[in-house]
Amino acid sequence: MLFSPGSIINKVITIVFSAIVFSACASSKPYTLDPIKTFDPDNKDIPAPPKTEEHFSWETLYYSTFYQMEKPLDLGRTAQKVGQFMGISGRDEAVNINVLDEVPNSSWYTRRHYFEPMSISELKKGPNKAGGPDTNEKITVVRGKSEGVTPGFTIKDAKGNTFIIKVDNSEFPEFSSSSEVISTLIYYASGYYTPQNSIAYLNPKQLIVGDEATITKQGMEQEMSRADLDTILTKAYKREDGNLRVLASKYVEGRPMGPWSFLGTREDDPNDRIPHEDRREVRGLRVLASWLNDTDRRKANTLATYVEDGDKKFIRHYLLDMGSTLGTNGLSLRHTKRGQEYRYDLRYMALLYGTLGLYVKPWAKPEATERPFYKSVGYYESEIFSPANWVTSYPNPSFEKVTPRDGFWGAKMVMAFSDEDLQAIVEEARLSNPEAREYMIKVLKERRDKIGRYWFQKVNPLDKFSARLTGDKLVLSFADLGIDGHLFDASQTSYSYHVGSKERWFLENRKTDRPAITVDLSSLAVKKQEGPMVVKFQIKTLRDGSVSPDKKIDVYVMVDGSQSRVLGLEREN
Repeated sequence: MLFSPGSIINKVITIVFSAIVFSACASSKPYTLDPIKTFDPDNKDIPAPPKTEEHFSWETLYYSTFYQMEKPLDLGRTAQKVGQFMGISGRDEAVNINVLDEVPNSSWYTRRHYFEPMSISELKKGPNKAGGPDTNEKITVVRGKSEGVTPGFTIKDAKGNTFIIKVDNSEFPEFSSSSEVISTLIYYASGYYTPQNSIAYLNPKQLIVGDEATITKQGMEQEMSRADLDTILTKAYKREDGNLRVLASKYVEGRPMGPWSFLGTREDDPNDRIPHEDRREVRGLRVLASWLNDTDRRKANTLATYVEDGDKKFIRHYLLDMGSTLGTNGLSLRHTKRGQEYRYDLRYMALLYGTLGLYVKPWAKPEATERPFYKSVGYYESEIFSPANWVTSYPNPSFEKVTPRDGFWGAKMVMAFSDEDLQAIVEEARLSNPEAREYMIKVLKERRDKIGRYWFQKVNPLDKFSARLTGDKLVLSFADLGIDGHLFDASQTSYSYHVGSKERWFLENRKTDRPAITVDLSSLAVKKQEGPMVVKFQIKTLRDGSVSPDKKIDVYVMVDGSQSRVLGLEREN
């Protein structure tokens, strides 16, 4: 049967309308009386899957072209865009969050610095349990890498530990290794799995080429000689004492299973149930990457490993290769456009052609390109940095799906690092120039604060809610992340609130200047009931006396006898 154009249009309208209504009506329960989910059991024992093949060139082409063309043809995505425009539906939120709008621990992510502040010594140590390579004995080179962006080699020290060694460019001393160490420590403290990356100093005379060492040349693996090693070392930065300053990256735990993708799931992993682009820790990674200018955050720089933990074997997900973060691009200087536009960006191509070349990009203007920089830092700045417009070098499907709540989650990970924390972390990069070190700290602080201001205006930045019951007095306390991060003035901030139940409000339009709300339950017309009672708090934050009506937070608290606890919350954005 053939359809007329009119019937086809009607069917499309019906599908679009149904998708909009379904999206608008779909919602999860805002609280639970059960224990709140803090761990995602994606560590169930599974057989070892085969190692995935790597097709990075195809991936880059696909995300830059075909994937971009597919998106407008996706009816569900188009319907959602129409619903957003009409104000009857929102964007897809991450699906792996609990009723507190948080990410449970999993094979992808572990709560660290934001939730349980790490000490200065813990921040400086990061993932480095075993420390760097043992330099007291001879070190065996087992593999060489003379090609690619970052030449280096793989070693095995006297203790049997294996490290990938990346050399610093002699033209830009301390350049690549410092960026890798700083970014690794920040990603790890934020909750991600990372390699153990540290600065090391190797004496070239300590290095011996193993009998079975190999090197890849022009795509062919062959036996490695001392001359091959010396060729690599000629490109490396040597200190005055003759030692090499290098980045030592210890092999991660487990058997490598290939990279993980920012789109879809891994079909041969039964534990991998949630599309990666719908995981909050993967979406929120965009905010941390924007802070560190990690423009090469793509599939090629990830790794899935098959690990053993007790009686279970499962896949764990790592972030790898932070050598193109901050001011570096491998061993070369980062171009000013990195983070500002894609490598092939149709938006700016159209602007340039449409204005016959008269349009000048902000990062191409003299004030951006002709600025002084330190050789050990490279091009890393905070003046033209925009948290809203920052992009990776190639489109990342997970980053494209970031919602204000995802961005808020990422921003609070960023804002968890105090000035003292950043100073301690940068010290681990061992920058010999004090001015370069202070500049790095300064830019990290300024980009951090820009991120906080941007995302904390998208979502009400109240968090870390806790409830306490003393007699008949119920106290709901919370942290104002904007105040804690010194972004807003506490003297110009107050909080308006309602208190009630599911049926009605008991208190309305009350106000407090402190991040705590006290309610005398005995003074409320609350009907006595058997079992737990749920009290609802609706809170808005006022800055300088003004408040945006769509920035409220609903917090649900259980009162049961002498006990109380937060059951869940809902954020509007």
